[in-house]
Amino acid sequence: MTVVTNPARTGSDDEIESGRDSAAGDSSCIESENENARLYDDEKQSDIVFVAGINGDTWRYPGHRRVLAATSPVFAALLACKTDVIVVDYIDRRGFEQLLRYHYCEPTQLNSVATARCALDAAYKFLCPPLAERCARRLDEMLDAGVALEILRDLRYLCARLPGAASAPPLPALTDDAAARSLAQCSRWCDSLAHNALLVLDENANAALTDERLEELTYEDLALIVKRDTLRVSNELVLAEALSRWATAACKRTKRELMPSNKRAALGELAYCPRYLLLQGEDLDRVLALELLEPMERALVLARARKLSAPVPVGAEQEGLLRRWARPRPAEPAALPVHLSPRSQPVPEDPQPSKLCARRPKRPKQPSFAPEEKRKKRGCCACFGEGLLRAFICLFD
Repeated sequence: MTVVTNPARTGSDDEIESGRDSAAGDSSCIESENENARLYDDEKQSDIVFVAGINGDTWRYPGHRRVLAATSPVFAALLACKTDVIVVDYIDRRGFEQLLRYHYCEPTQLNSVATARCALDAAYKFLCPPLAERCARRLDEMLDAGVALEILRDLRYLCARLPGAASAPPLPALTDDAAARSLAQCSRWCDSLAHNALLVLDENANAALTDERLEELTYEDLALIVKRDTLRVSNELVLAEALSRWATAACKRTKRELMPSNKRAALGELAYCPRYLLLQGEDLDRVLALELLEPMERALVLARARKLSAPVPVGAEQEGLLRRWARPRPAEPAALPVHLSPRSQPVPEDPQPSKLCARRPKRPKQPSFAPEEKRKKRGCCACFGEGLLRAFICLFD
């Protein structure tokens, strides 16, 4: 008998206490290390077999029910079935192997981006926050423009705070509070990593937009990048050419003719993301030749750039677009990174007061992924009202 089970991907958004989680995971490993370490890859004492992998790349792994059933409710639900072979066809075999190594207290081998990505996916689906933390920190060390694109492409659905978060109903076996907390912690390690990946894409926009992996992104992933106001491109032509390449690839994927109208249909509102009026001369001619805009929109851009009268009356919507296309991008980053590794450690600096006044310049916001109900602070009016009510109660009691 073969069982194929796919754990659902939802949960609450409880607060991560990384140090305590790591210490708890490490201490549990230390207690059972002598017993579990020797069971890893032990075929003689195994009583269950996992066949893990995707796209035909599957491997066989021996396991032990009493060891794995205690690690997470997902393993407990899988091992509750009376079968000798369990097929795990929703996780890359590299990630599943690292998950087993962690639970058997063997050293994990997160030496490559691909293995760390697969292990993070496995940690999320099998509710293992300590391994998710380890993978997120390791991937943060290796972050560059290309790695950031891969993370958004492959792991964005694991995040709770980004568009496209999974919202499937939980399995009955995973509705307990402990499972919900574990899933929330895994999601928030993914959120922190995705936040840092977007900041890396902002800072290295040229490298990201010229990377061929950009063409593999879905529409939602592409929108998450090109809609960012803080995308620091050296020239808006780079962004426009990247959108044109992605639209061409999208037409080829959907077997559509490479006509300008089909490319514009594939891009939708993303065609309005470049700041066209920041370009001049030859660059402006080149970006308009890509035909990302409708003919009348291109005529309006050309007239505004050359300070000529508009060929047609300009409505409020068109005027808003023209103003947005002429607005420079901010030079400051959107926020501070989450400190996951030495790479993302904020550089301590003491900003100097401006000459205009003695006020210090604004610093980027420090992101917080704490639960909304725990981060919500009570206002002064609420505190004053409660105090006044208590005073009246004391007077008339």
